[in-house]
Amino acid sequence: MGQSRQDVAELCGRLYATLEALERIGTGSGALGRPGAWQKVISNGPRDKFQRLLRHVGEQVHAAKAWHGEARSAAATELFRALPGFIPTGGIPTGNFGEEQREAFARGHTAQRSAYEEQFGALLS
Repeated sequence: MGQSRQDVAELCGRLYATLEALERIGTGSGALGRPGAWQKVISNGPRDKFQRLLRHVGEQVHAAKAWHGEARSAAATELFRALPGFIPTGGIPTGNFGEEQREAFARGHTAQRSAYEEQFGALLS
């Protein structure tokens, strides 16, 4: 049985939060955490936008390992390993998210972001 549209959207929200945390830990940048950034990702074909974000994962893990010390290196490795668990079974959708999917995405993003803030604390600043 496939995943519901809401389950897919929630996973995408969790995936985005993971990419956001990895960006912050690996590069110190917070571009993905800017207000309105995630809304742009899920509009007009989120698959392409997520694929572009995923292309930078290796750079972020490398930066954390090479330049930012053991704690950031370990956190980046953990985030990297979590990524596959947040990719929906059928892949990331190509079409726009409707209102229910946007709400599910926001729920997933908020929940995962909160979990990372609790787990990694100061590393995210």
